[in-house]
Amino acid sequence: MSLMLHLLNLLEILFTKLIAFFFKKFGKIRRKIAHRNLEVCFPEMEEVDRSKILNKHFFRLGASIFYGLKAWLLNKKDFEKLLINLDEFDFDKLNESSQGSLILIPHTTDLEITGRVAALMFDVNAMAKKQKNKLVNNFIFSWRGKYFKKILFPNEVLKSMRLLQKGESLLYLPDQDYGYDHSIFVPYFNVPTLTVKFPSIAKKRSGCKVYYLYLEKIKNRFKIILKELNLSGDNLYEDLSLLNKNIESSIKEQPERYLWIHRRFKHRPKNSQDIYDESLLRKRLY
Repeated sequence: MSLMLHLLNLLEILFTKLIAFFFKKFGKIRRKIAHRNLEVCFPEMEEVDRSKILNKHFFRLGASIFYGLKAWLLNKKDFEKLLINLDEFDFDKLNESSQGSLILIPHTTDLEITGRVAALMFDVNAMAKKQKNKLVNNFIFSWRGKYFKKILFPNEVLKSMRLLQKGESLLYLPDQDYGYDHSIFVPYFNVPTLTVKFPSIAKKRSGCKVYYLYLEKIKNRFKIILKELNLSGDNLYEDLSLLNKNIESSIKEQPERYLWIHRRFKHRPKNSQDIYDESLLRKRLY
């Protein structure tokens, strides 16, 4: 084990609980959002069991800082030590298609590791949001830029589509509420939920292959799960319902790792009741 990997593992052990406590103590509104999301998605579950997931989730949030550092700072050899089954995949075959590949990943606490895994498997471009803090933004994007070909922003959808049409690969996160303009309501945990149209439209316009990539955490390492999704590109509702079912399935396997602090149900269908209390819908959350 290299000195860097050993140091990051040690820091993770020493400080994860402290950071998790900080998030729980000072992120009260985010905690309420996460609690409400769990109520909506797991109504059949006892409250005590949802609370256990929530407590584990904040622990994972604490660890997420170190997952990010591992994704950014580890060299290729040491990063690959985190992955259990990387050798099961034929990278040449994944990248040989002239169709282009859209790789969809969910928002998890080990998101940065998943992104770098995608970059190992595909010669991939990525779409990502800018961070509000300029210093944090510059740090994160400078490291992401070392393994992604290009990083595009949400307002560069046409550029993203052209990359897919040219046969390139694109990493995209489809599981947030991006508002009414570019989304439709489809079931998500049996709740009508705004889901972004881009994956289905990208399939229709570029003919790209569509993959769903997520990681399963096993002790201190990760198992890679990669599925090709059979989106038609001809039916938005069916395509996005299939996508949401796959996201649901991966969440249920290890629910504490999903990013429950996002307001996934922020916008509601006309004449339906809000899911979040008004205090949780304000713009400033901390």
